[in-house]
Amino acid sequence: MIATEVRRELLYPLTDMAIIFAMIFFWLLFGLAQNAGLLGIVLMIILMPAYLRYLLYLLEARANNRSAPVPDMAMFNPADNFWSLAPVVLIAIAIWAGILLVPIISLLGVMLIGVALMVIVPASMAVLAITHSPAESLNPAAILRMVRACGAAYFAVPVVLIAMSCVFAGLYMAGVPLFLIDLATSYQIVLLFTMTGAVLYANKVAVLVDIPDPVEPTTDDLARDLDHERQKVANHAYGFISRGNRQGGFAHIRQWLENEAVVEEAYQWFFHEMLKWESADPALFFAQDYLALLLKWKKDDEALKLIARCLHENARWRPLPENRDDVNELAARHGRDDLITQMKN
Repeated sequence: MIATEVRRELLYPLTDMAIIFAMIFFWLLFGLAQNAGLLGIVLMIILMPAYLRYLLYLLEARANNRSAPVPDMAMFNPADNFWSLAPVVLIAIAIWAGILLVPIISLLGVMLIGVALMVIVPASMAVLAITHSPAESLNPAAILRMVRACGAAYFAVPVVLIAMSCVFAGLYMAGVPLFLIDLATSYQIVLLFTMTGAVLYANKVAVLVDIPDPVEPTTDDLARDLDHERQKVANHAYGFISRGNRQGGFAHIRQWLENEAVVEEAYQWFFHEMLKWESADPALFFAQDYLALLLKWKKDDEALKLIARCLHENARWRPLPENRDDVNELAARHGRDDLITQMKN
């Protein structure tokens, strides 16, 4: 990285409101945990995995030039994406190693080990973000390949981390309030992951690093993961719609549908999922757009089934005005006079 790029990356977290919100959100929660006694220990156990999971998602987003994620409840689910919990184990090992080594090799020795970790950790987290494999993130060969693929730009990350740590130590000795140093340290941790992601993106490392996938997912695994992701989208949309923002809820679903591999199947999934809600109205509104696409795709049988299901849910349901002539023609062509009669009543 040249000097201007380093300066840009140093300020990058301040240019994205999602990152600023996340940083302050976790900083406040960690501050609460530190002052909550025994309850704080429980809160810390809940917070730490979610925070590290968010940071890895942030690294992934930066490495793929995507928008920064916003913390959500899924990040607090310990059963979701076990690979992202690997840093929790690494941090625990590092803390206990430091406690055990201080009496043996002195504080200076431990500090030197800390510096060495700052050099290695960005590459380890990069490997973890790419492979989703905790084992690979600890593999020295994989870490070395990562450093080589990033080139000299990689070392800008540990240099910045070490320099910031020295500055913070000086501020602490100068009597700067501890809560400000904690906030600055939070910014430093975010920089570790955003700068690492920026180096990966600049060098297209996700494509160039030849690290094998740890486990090839089966068809069932892929289907289950897709359903899980769709369910999160549907739940988020339900939150919008239940608060009266139907347009926002549908916009969230449509944004997801733009990236679906099989759009027709995805529309069908969301339609049936919305029928499970306490009111069928959102599903029936969604069905109008779904029907318009089925007519465009010449999916006659699927369109007729959809029309019949919507009329069964609500006899007053109607297609979009611009589709009604096509629907009448479709029903007449297939001898479904019953549907034409229902829509005329």
